Amino acid sequence: MRVIAGLITITALWAAGLAAAGPPAEGDTTARFDVRLIGVKVGEMTLAGRIVADGYVAQSTFSTRGLIGAVARAGFDLTSRGRVTASRFIPERYDEAINTGSRASSARLRYTGGVPRITGGTLAAAEPDPDQVPLDPAREGGTLDPLTALFAALHDQPAATLCNTDVTVFDGARRSRIKMATRAEIGPEVICTGAYTRLAGFSASELKRQTVYPFSVRYTPGGGRMQAQQVTVRTTYGKAELFRR
Repeated sequence: MRVIAGLITITALWAAGLAAAGPPAEGDTTARFDVRLIGVKVGEMTLAGRIVADGYVAQSTFSTRGLIGAVARAGFDLTSRGRVTASRFIPERYDEAINTGSRASSARLRYTGGVPRITGGTLAAAEPDPDQVPLDPAREGGTLDPLTALFAALHDQPAATLCNTDVTVFDGARRSRIKMATRAEIGPEVICTGAYTRLAGFSASELKRQTVYPFSVRYTPGGGRMQAQQVTVRTTYGKAELFRR
């Protein structure tokens, strides 16, 4: 079950952190991704959302498939909405339900002036630590919720907005940072590389296992915009990847 829990954490937290810092691009996005671990398909993730002149809505789901799906049914269901400005996404509400196969948790976050409040759910750390002091949401102003960050990264968008990432993500219990370091253009493709770093709210064993997750995102042209086709991250469980179908 540790691999299942790790996979959920990687998909929901790491992928969620790959936020683009460029201007939100109006339009609809509908995408389905195969999730693979060391080359083996372990699940599927969907992402759907809409950006209009002054707001956005998004939803994402993940569920295990293949051999892992036969052993344990695990996944998540995330929804988010908020406002957009000329340069960024501003979350207003976020809801999550996560099942790692051995434990279920949920969370409801609402935002006032960019500051999150936990208004419900059974949010719990991935690995509870009795000596750990919970983070105070009132001190997490300016952070993005996981789905807003995920949608910001993977929605169809202009090439100019890619690879400009340096954001902090707060899911109600944990804080992490995503920073993209390089951009490479190979023909029509754009590849962004960077790292996801665990900052606070994680147990001592989680931090000991791995703190920094190097990643890359490959975008290709499609429908007049750039579309995320492949996401790769190096983890203690092996290479985890998302492939757009």
